[in-house]
Amino acid sequence: MSERLQENAYDVVKLFDQLWEKSLKERIIEPTQNQPDMDKIPMIIKREIDEFLRTYPFHDRLKLQPDTKDNAKALAARNRGNELFAAEGEYLKSLQHYNESIAYSEPGSETRALAYGNRSAVCLRFDMYEECLESIRLARASNYPARLADKLNKREQHVKRCIEEMDAELSDGEPIEVGKHRSRYMGYPVLKLSYEAHANVPQLVKCVELRQDSQYGRHLVTTQKLKVGDVLLIEKPYASMLNDQERYKRCAFCHNEDRFTLIPCEGCTVTMYCSEECRDKAHRQYHRYECGVLRDCWRIVGSLLGGMVGLRTVAKAIASFDQDLEGWIDHLNTLDEAKVNAFTVDWNEVTDSDMYDTVHVLATNQKRRSCKDLAMLIFFASIVHRLLLERTELGTLCESNPARSKLLFDLLLRHVQTSLINKKQVSHMKSCEIDQEDEYEFNYFGYDSDDEEQYEERTHAIAVYPLFSMVNHSCIPNVAPIHLLDGRCAFVASRPIAAGEQLFDVYGFATMEFDRSFRLLCLEQCYNFKCRCAVCGSFSYVSVRNMNQEEEKFLRALSDSMQVEKHLPKLIEYMNEVGRRYPKHQYTAAEVMLVRSLRIIHSYSLEDDVENEFGYFGVPGLGQPL
Repeated sequence: MSERLQENAYDVVKLFDQLWEKSLKERIIEPTQNQPDMDKIPMIIKREIDEFLRTYPFHDRLKLQPDTKDNAKALAARNRGNELFAAEGEYLKSLQHYNESIAYSEPGSETRALAYGNRSAVCLRFDMYEECLESIRLARASNYPARLADKLNKREQHVKRCIEEMDAELSDGEPIEVGKHRSRYMGYPVLKLSYEAHANVPQLVKCVELRQDSQYGRHLVTTQKLKVGDVLLIEKPYASMLNDQERYKRCAFCHNEDRFTLIPCEGCTVTMYCSEECRDKAHRQYHRYECGVLRDCWRIVGSLLGGMVGLRTVAKAIASFDQDLEGWIDHLNTLDEAKVNAFTVDWNEVTDSDMYDTVHVLATNQKRRSCKDLAMLIFFASIVHRLLLERTELGTLCESNPARSKLLFDLLLRHVQTSLINKKQVSHMKSCEIDQEDEYEFNYFGYDSDDEEQYEERTHAIAVYPLFSMVNHSCIPNVAPIHLLDGRCAFVASRPIAAGEQLFDVYGFATMEFDRSFRLLCLEQCYNFKCRCAVCGSFSYVSVRNMNQEEEKFLRALSDSMQVEKHLPKLIEYMNEVGRRYPKHQYTAAEVMLVRSLRIIHSYSLEDDVENEFGYFGVPGLGQPL
């Protein structure tokens, strides 16, 4: 989230805390504390909050207003871009502001045309010729001013000459598609399932089964021995939401890194897309129900992290039912949630309704929440509900039928909660420079800190996966998610797993860096459970640095002598050696190296890399913004 919106979100939480102490606590605690029926508590809280909001000026206090195009804000963004463009080496940062200007500007305005023209100058800086021509075309389509046309024409002529002089084949003799990702290591095999897939769940290996008991609830178990590097699941998310700080860098629909070719949604200033196709798909699949409220929702529920994915889930579900809210009500009233899970669905012939059901039944932990926490979620969901009725076509659909309005609120509250505990961070790897202070740690992670190119992991989206969500947490995981560039997530075994053993992921944060008490506190506050994994049961600290000399020598030799994609097979072979044992209380350096290597190969982002891969011919007068 941008710093400005992040501050606003925290201000909203602070406002709720103030309202809770001054008014809401007194209204809510007494009628709920003696209520024997837990299912009625949310209804009581909702009733009291509705009565409170009936007279409370929440629009003014939260500074809520419709998201509209604003040429003045667009001009300010373009000016910030120009300042950065003038600073050598800040071209990518200037590009983000030019995209922001495009998103804010009115269609057909000179303001938008100039922003497209300035973006074409950045494209030229990186020899992005096709992208440069596309921005020039969009600038003209937006009524580029005649008084400045000469400079744009000269830029276009120069680019066309450059294209004629080049083969336009920049990688292994194959042309690179405009606005599309390409893997850092071309030709490396695409990840595929390592074993036979389920007949009705082709994205999951057959040997992984869903089990349920009183201790673990629903969880996944393997019926056969698994090796390090085995790919067990490759899944698309049901719903995903681009992080706020990525909004002018990536496509809001496919999340591809297309900052040189983004086009705006004409209904809001928040979303941009890599193509008209993605823009149309987003509008059809969910955006038409969220467009009018998205900017304000980032401000009021963005601090809840998963809350925005909850809104996206509801919008997508409404679209998938084609606005048939009565049919949806009937469907949910007859749905036996105990019999629904992602394993019982035939994914070969899955319907929109079937797909939604697998998300609808994800845990909410509603009964585990404190009265104040539940009240805060109901408070935010109630405000979002009101905004949806005020600003979107849902208001027309619900105004004559209270049952429809209730369904909309119930779904918002439900999926804000399911998203909070089932959300997964979608991340990518990017190159970075390692500080001297980090040298010791990177050496122990199996990477040579003297190498000029190192990598760090960055989150660019939040997503909800029906199957992935069935995997329980352990501070010492045995599987790891690898986010692929096409939007799917692959689940890979990160240590040998015995037949009958449960699969475990690690939730939320790098638990190896924290002591037991802090891990337990974070997990209980975020996910409402007490961790009872092997390390939390008997050890106070998890370290990846306790390597024996043989292992340290082997890992150093790999990182010193080979590229990542070349040392991976040797690393996997080493980790699968007969008799190798992985302590239940320790996440080993080899596992860290394995996961990082897989992510570098399959999750590598081009972010900030264009400066290294493309030069600039430096033609005077052609590459400057206006």
